[in-house]
Amino acid sequence: MLRLGYGILWAFVVCFILRSSPLLALPVEELDPNREWRIKDLNISDNEQVGSSELQDVLSTKTRPWYAPWRSRPVFDPAVFASDLERIPRFYQDKGYYEAKVSHDLTVDEKEGLVTANIQISEGEPIRVAQISVDIVDAPELKTELQALLPKLPLREGEIFAVDAYQRTESQLKEFFYDKSRAAITIQRKAEVILDRHAANVSYILNAGPETQFGATTVEGLKDVEQSIVLQELTYKPGESFSGAALRNTEKNLRELDLFSQILIEPQPSPPDTVVPVKIRLEEKPPREIKVGLGYGTEEQLRGQVRWRNNNWLGGARRLEVGVKASFIARELDLHFLQPHFLSPENRFMVNLGPQQFDEPGYFLNATRLQPRLERKFSDRLTGFLGYRLEYDNLTHVPAASLRALGPFDKKGLLSGLSAGFLWNHANDPLNPTTGWVLSFAAEEVGGFLGGRFDFYKLQSEIKGYYPLAEKTVFASRLKIGFAEPLHGGEEVPIFERFYSGGSASVRGYGRSRLGPLSTSDDPLGGRSLIEGSFELRQQFTEKIGGALFVDFGQVSLRSFDVPVDDLRFSAGVGGRYTTPAGPVRLDLGFPFRPPNGDRAWQIHFSIGQSF
Repeated sequence: MLRLGYGILWAFVVCFILRSSPLLALPVEELDPNREWRIKDLNISDNEQVGSSELQDVLSTKTRPWYAPWRSRPVFDPAVFASDLERIPRFYQDKGYYEAKVSHDLTVDEKEGLVTANIQISEGEPIRVAQISVDIVDAPELKTELQALLPKLPLREGEIFAVDAYQRTESQLKEFFYDKSRAAITIQRKAEVILDRHAANVSYILNAGPETQFGATTVEGLKDVEQSIVLQELTYKPGESFSGAALRNTEKNLRELDLFSQILIEPQPSPPDTVVPVKIRLEEKPPREIKVGLGYGTEEQLRGQVRWRNNNWLGGARRLEVGVKASFIARELDLHFLQPHFLSPENRFMVNLGPQQFDEPGYFLNATRLQPRLERKFSDRLTGFLGYRLEYDNLTHVPAASLRALGPFDKKGLLSGLSAGFLWNHANDPLNPTTGWVLSFAAEEVGGFLGGRFDFYKLQSEIKGYYPLAEKTVFASRLKIGFAEPLHGGEEVPIFERFYSGGSASVRGYGRSRLGPLSTSDDPLGGRSLIEGSFELRQQFTEKIGGALFVDFGQVSLRSFDVPVDDLRFSAGVGGRYTTPAGPVRLDLGFPFRPPNGDRAWQIHFSIGQSF
């Protein structure tokens, strides 16, 4: 009897739960089309080769952003969601997965009118490239170079047959012939997909055509920007041999003007004519813009900035910018002016003006600076500069122990300095390089015949190298050396102009400025000589996520021209990377081999951009 009573009780409870629950699992076809539904959540499961965020980007069905809970939930459109379900297999096919299948169900809250969409994906086995053939009908003299290019193309035998790589291979083949002055190149491509073998045979048939020369250039799409500004950025002239590199450098120059949201440069070959006109299609950006940014880093902590910019101030692509930025380390009000084509097309002139504050370990500095600078582009890779800075510095909060250790130097007064240097950049990407190298050098003299209260000079040089070891593996390295010396045996190099080491962009196992000489009160003293270096193995796991293993080293010496190689400090660590349009978001965990007394045995560094 008792057992029967428990059975009736449990049956009653289960019936109550089922009757009271408003949640139902339905296919999209059975959703009431006469009622407005809103999307609560979108779940994607069983996808291993393509990330959920990447899939969500291609869907038209969107959920409310997690960071905006005050917004209304978006309306759920069954027809749009049905189209999304058809779009996913096509998206997978472009990725090389021809057997991908999609199933779904909707968790429906009838009482609240909310829908949670659940998408399950069976990706299947990918199609891989079994064979690639590239045949050139004419120009047999280019066959050897073309064969050497094949292993470097995006599409390779054994790799997944993705449409993007298939198309980029055609583009790179075209660029190869453009660089050989063959603007009339034609390419016939063909891909045979054999589903039962999960294989694809790919062929490209090339007609190189004759050698060509540049013709006239026409520009379309301009409204407020003068055509002369565009034509000044051309890196070729009519009658010169056609060159793909010249087109790429022209596009790079136009992007640096920051006047256009879209740039398309198209050769217009018309065989048998060997003179090739060029058409440039442009879409102008709004001339004025306001940028607001907020971020966080382990050194600067909370940081923010507001900037107003006019990209075509008074015409001529002149740029005027006013900005305010602040963090726990630096505060700055900055007026920036840029004049391209100053005196010649290869030059540009810029001026920075404004007050700054720096709250560094060991000192606090107020500075008001005027910095004009002239840059000259000697080639698409080599840039030189000549600069001058005039500033008033007021140094405070320097610990007494630091003053005793360093000796006398002026703590406030006028600083007048002249600098020169160059940047030789052979890296393939300014934000996340994977191949090439960068060499920089800068020399500055402060005081002397230039006047002011401070007298010293500084020399700095750094070289960085990037070496691809595999398709998604890069070995990166750098070496930096710096020297500072008082002029004419004068007073000590001021503490705010000395070299410091340690931190997120330095030796990552150490805190900011914590590597090198310290005072008796444990404050950084900086030095007159610096050496730093890094070795880093970078691996890209997915399109967005990567990681790194690194070894950093460095040291600072109190003496001039004294590279302290016999007293180097090392650190090692591991890092994570998340790719964004502004560069990778970086999280590094570094372990110093010999940390200063009282410092942690590890350091966490969070920032944006590669460390070097």
